Amino acid sequence: MRLSTVSAIGLALGVACSAPAPTTAPTAAGPTPAPRLPAQSPRLSPSQAQIDGTLTGEVVTETESCAGCHADAAAQWRSSAHAFASFNNPIYRVVVDAFRSRAGNEKSRFCGGCHDVALLVDGAMSGDVAPDDARGHGGVTCRVCHGIESARPDGNASYVLSSSPIPIPRDGDEESLRAHKARMAPTVLRTPLLCGSCHRSFLSEETGDVAHLVGQDELGAWRRSAYAGSLAARIDEPVEQAECRNCHMPLEDAPHGDAAAKDGKIRSHRFAGAQTWLAAMRGDAAQLEAVQAMLRKAASIDVAAVVTEDGHVAAAPFGRAAEGTRTLPADGAPVKAGGVLTFEVVVRNEGVGHRFPGGVLDAQDTWIELAVQDARGKLLAEAGARQLATGEDPTAHRLRAVQVDEQGTPLLLRETDRFRIAAYNHTIAPRDAEVVRYRMVVGPSAAAQPWQVTATLRHRSRNLELASAVCADKRTVRGADFAREVTARTDAPLDACAPEPVTDVSHSEVWIGSGSKLRAPSVVMPSWRRLYDHGLGLLSALQEDVDSARASLERALELAPPGADRPRAMIAHALAEVAMREGRTEEALQQLNEAERLAVDHPAIAYARGQLLGDVWRWAESVGPLQQATSATPLDDVLSSHLAIAYASAGEPRAALEATARGLELTPRDADMLRVQALALEKLAAPADDIRQARAAFALWRPPDDAPAMKQACARRFPWCALERLPVHVHEMRRVP
Repeated sequence: MRLSTVSAIGLALGVACSAPAPTTAPTAAGPTPAPRLPAQSPRLSPSQAQIDGTLTGEVVTETESCAGCHADAAAQWRSSAHAFASFNNPIYRVVVDAFRSRAGNEKSRFCGGCHDVALLVDGAMSGDVAPDDARGHGGVTCRVCHGIESARPDGNASYVLSSSPIPIPRDGDEESLRAHKARMAPTVLRTPLLCGSCHRSFLSEETGDVAHLVGQDELGAWRRSAYAGSLAARIDEPVEQAECRNCHMPLEDAPHGDAAAKDGKIRSHRFAGAQTWLAAMRGDAAQLEAVQAMLRKAASIDVAAVVTEDGHVAAAPFGRAAEGTRTLPADGAPVKAGGVLTFEVVVRNEGVGHRFPGGVLDAQDTWIELAVQDARGKLLAEAGARQLATGEDPTAHRLRAVQVDEQGTPLLLRETDRFRIAAYNHTIAPRDAEVVRYRMVVGPSAAAQPWQVTATLRHRSRNLELASAVCADKRTVRGADFAREVTARTDAPLDACAPEPVTDVSHSEVWIGSGSKLRAPSVVMPSWRRLYDHGLGLLSALQEDVDSARASLERALELAPPGADRPRAMIAHALAEVAMREGRTEEALQQLNEAERLAVDHPAIAYARGQLLGDVWRWAESVGPLQQATSATPLDDVLSSHLAIAYASAGEPRAALEATARGLELTPRDADMLRVQALALEKLAAPADDIRQARAAFALWRPPDDAPAMKQACARRFPWCALERLPVHVHEMRRVP
C-alpha cells in the first residue's frame, strides 16, 4: 500500500511481532478489547457453510414444488449457471475432479459449500460422485439461496442454511402467505452479503495450499466502489449506487404467471454474468443474449494518445512512455515514413461493480486487438489478432490474473491447490482504468493516408487451455456418462466441445496522418474525459513513468468546459495523485486544495490528504483526514486498514485497535489489519492469551514470505511474464507485408 509499509507500524509502536508481551499498564483507561479473530472452521470445513439442523441432499435438490407457483423464476433458473453449478457443468467438473485427485475428496468440500450443497450436506463430497447421482446435478437451488438465514463476510460459503420446513401458502389464506414469505425471503436474501458469502473465496492450508491466498472477491471489490457508496478512490462522475441484484437480477417479463410477479415482471433468475460458453454448450440462445448484453455494458476502450518518433529513436526501456511528438487525444497524430508510432490504449471498467473481468480471474480470456489500416483499407500492422485462434498471441494484452506455483510456473487450468501467488493482475477495479502501449515501426513509405486505428476489447469465458481440457474430457467414459445424464435430466444436450462465443465488449477507432481531420472518430465521450481516463490509467505505472500522466491530465483540464466544476475537480484530484507518487508534497496539497474548492468535502480529497501526510511520516496529521474519509465510506475495508496504520504509527494503539475491529468485521482475514491488531494489543498490555491468538491469526493469514521470489521466478523463466508484470508496458505490433 502507498500509505506506509507495515514495518513502520512496528517502529511507531516500539514493538515487533516476535517481541514478548509488554508488562506496562495500558496506555488508556478501561479494559482492552478482545481481538477480532477469523471464524473457526465449522463442521463442513474447509467450507465455511453451516446447517441449522438436519438437511438432506434430496430436499436441497427438489425444485418442482417451487416451480408450481414460480414458473418464470424456475424457467429462468434452469438456464442459469446456478442450475449448472455442480458436476453437471463440465467446466467445473473437470476442475474439481482434478482437484480431488490431487488434494483428496475431503478438501473438495471447500468447493462444495458453493457448488455442491446437496452433496455436501449428505457427506457425499467425501466419496466418489457418480454420473447418475441426482445430487451432482442439483446446483444452487431455490432451497439454497432462499434458505440462507444469515451470512458472514468470510467467503467460502460463509452462510447458515436453515433446515426448517417451508410453509406452503393456501389460497385465500393471508397468514399462510405471510409465513411462506417470511421463511423464503429472509432479510439477508436481498443483501450483497448473501451473494458475497460465495462470491468471495480464499485458499489456506485447509484447502491443500501452503499459505493464505485471496481468490475471487466480488464482495470486497463492490464495497470499495462507488456503487456501494465508497467515494474515496477518486472524484468521479456521479454513479448510481447498485447492489448485486440490480445488475444480475434485472426485472424480466413473467409470461407464465409467476406468483411473485408485479406488473408482469419478476427479478430475473438467469443470474447473467459472463458465462457465455455454458450457454453455448446448451444451445441456449436466450441465456447467451442476456449474458452478452451484460458484457457489452462492462467497459470502454479508446486509443487515447499517439506518440510519433523519428526512426532512429530507440524503444523506451521498461515500457516507459516514448519520446517524440505526443498527440492528445490521438486523432490527427502525424505519421512519418520510417518513423515509430506508439499507441496508448485505455480500457476503463465503466459498468461493473467488481473487477472486470470478474469471477475466476485466472481463467477468463479477455484481450485487446489493435489494427492499423491505410486509406485504401490495407492492413498495415496488428496486435492480438491471433489470440482468437491460438489463445496465446504474445502481442495480445490480456485482462487476467496469472497464478504461479512455487517455481514461478504459470497455472492456467484452475489448479487451485497448486496456487501460491498471483504473478500479476491486469483485471480492472470498478471505475478504474488501465493503459496498454503498442509500438509500430512505420515502413519506408507512409502513403495512402489517413490511417485508421481500431481497438477492440474481446471476451470469452475461459482460456483455450482450459477449454481444450474440458473438450477432451467429453471423450472419456466419465465425461460421456455425465453428458448423457444431463441430456436426460434437462431434455437438452450439453456439448462440452461447443465453440466458445466471443463477445466484442467495446470498440473504437481514430484516424491519424494527413487528411485525418476530415474523418470523425468513433469515440463519443468528450475529449477531456478521454484524456482523464488516460491519465487515470497511467497512475498505475511504475514510479519512474507516472509523470507521463501529467501531460494528459493538463490537456484534459484545458479541454474541460469552462465552469464545469466536477470535471475540473476530477482532474485536479488526479494531478494530486501524480504529485503524490512523485513525492511532490506541496504540489499535491495545492492540487487537493483546488479539488476541495470545486468539490467540497469529497471523501477522495480527505483520503488523499491522509495518504499524502502518511507518506511523509506526518502520522498525527494524517489521522484526521483518514478518519473523515472512513466515516464517509464505512463499507470500504481499505480505508479502515489505512486508518489503523495511521493511528498505530502515530502512537495511538487503542484507536488503532478500534479501527482494525471495524475493518476486520468487513474482511476478517486482512493481513495488515491482523498485524496492527496484534501489535496494538501488545502495546496495550492485553491479556497474554489475547496477544497469542492475535499473533497466531496474523501468522496464519499473512501472505507467503517467498511471494516476491516466486514472482521473480515467473519473470525470469517466461519473458511474457516479465513484460506483463509491468503495470504499463509495450507490445510490439506485427507489421503486415
